[in-house]
Amino acid sequence: MFTDKELTEYRTLCAALGELQEKYRHRKLELRRILEKTADIRNNTLLVLAKANRLTRHLTARQRQISGLTYRLEEIKRRINRLSPVVQDMGEGEDAKYLPGLRDWQAEEKGVGPRELKQKGLLLLSLIDGLRKKLLQFDLLELRCRELALSFNKALEAFCYEWNIIRRKIYPLGMFSHFCRRFRGLWGSAYFTLRDMENITALGNITGHVLKIADSPIM
Repeated sequence: MFTDKELTEYRTLCAALGELQEKYRHRKLELRRILEKTADIRNNTLLVLAKANRLTRHLTARQRQISGLTYRLEEIKRRINRLSPVVQDMGEGEDAKYLPGLRDWQAEEKGVGPRELKQKGLLLLSLIDGLRKKLLQFDLLELRCRELALSFNKALEAFCYEWNIIRRKIYPLGMFSHFCRRFRGLWGSAYFTLRDMENITALGNITGHVLKIADSPIM
């Protein structure tokens, strides 16, 4: 039969496991919301890119080659609403491992020997260690999400600033400039002039930079 001290130590481990399990549940729900918010920021950034890059539809194959654009508008659109694999992995797959019922570990004072109690205690310590490591991973993942969100916001701010400058250069008269360009197309001229290509190339470079951030793995 085990001593009162051994039983007390075992129950202390059970209590510690219970506290960590509750923290694990709370942090997992909280982190899922953070991941989904980060995905929303990413998608909103891509929506702005897609809207601004609609003019690249008017590029000829030769102009696209000159500008060095390595993406197409459709590629940006495909990225929108693509759920991050990390968000998908926040399911219930690991819960069975980290959230076993505490009553499965609580020892009865009768019918359990010191050896069995010690073995269960070692298993409890292993679970506690695993939960602590998992919670640390959650903290690192949250930090990474916040870094990405900050990067998205800064990149989008810079993109919008440059895009407004480029748009005024390409469409100085607004819709009238757009109609004039379409009218030129009826006479066999390209929608964009060679002078425009410098601005189009700048837009492509900025867009490519933002897309790299959007494709950055969370972990």
